[in-house]
Amino acid sequence: MRAVIIDYGVGNLFSIYSGLRRVGFEVEISKEPKGSEDLIVFPGVGSFSAVSKYLVARKEKFEVLRSNGTGFLGICLGMQIMFEEGTEGGLNKGLGWLKGRVDKINHPRVKIPHIGWDKVNVIKYNELSEGIDDQYVYYAHSYVAYPTDKSVILSTTSYGIDYPAVVNIGNIVGTQFHPEKSSLVGRKFLTNVYRWLRK
Repeated sequence: MRAVIIDYGVGNLFSIYSGLRRVGFEVEISKEPKGSEDLIVFPGVGSFSAVSKYLVARKEKFEVLRSNGTGFLGICLGMQIMFEEGTEGGLNKGLGWLKGRVDKINHPRVKIPHIGWDKVNVIKYNELSEGIDDQYVYYAHSYVAYPTDKSVILSTTSYGIDYPAVVNIGNIVGTQFHPEKSSLVGRKFLTNVYRWLRK
């Protein structure tokens, strides 16, 4: 199984590269999809405004791959970009694959950004949910997704508000947490992704 991590030109991609290799993927880092990969990964580095410009400019290419059944994994910001729009750095368009908006965590009593370990609460079970319910994973973010279609939410995390931890529709999956930094639970999730693609 081949995975390509899209390099937006910001941030260190070594952790997700290593995490994917550990569970069996052949991994490449590239600025563009190749067209023959099984999984395209949008990593969780950068800002919504900058990354949206990069990805939306290539949306047509990604749309073709998505319609052909290529899997997509978005991590943190990479998941957020899959929504219609985000407010980080001004109002910017996302890819629009998931309905809803990305906005700042709105709660007066929690520290922003949310950095550290928090619990995943699975609300919808499928193969991607296996072994992660009630487990702790690593977060580093100030913005969250507010989906208009709640059926895409597989699990949530509570940090002042309940927000999506994992979303999935068709051949798209996104995580607000960083599986590559979430130790054994993160590895289990990436293993789930590998098996999900093989079915």
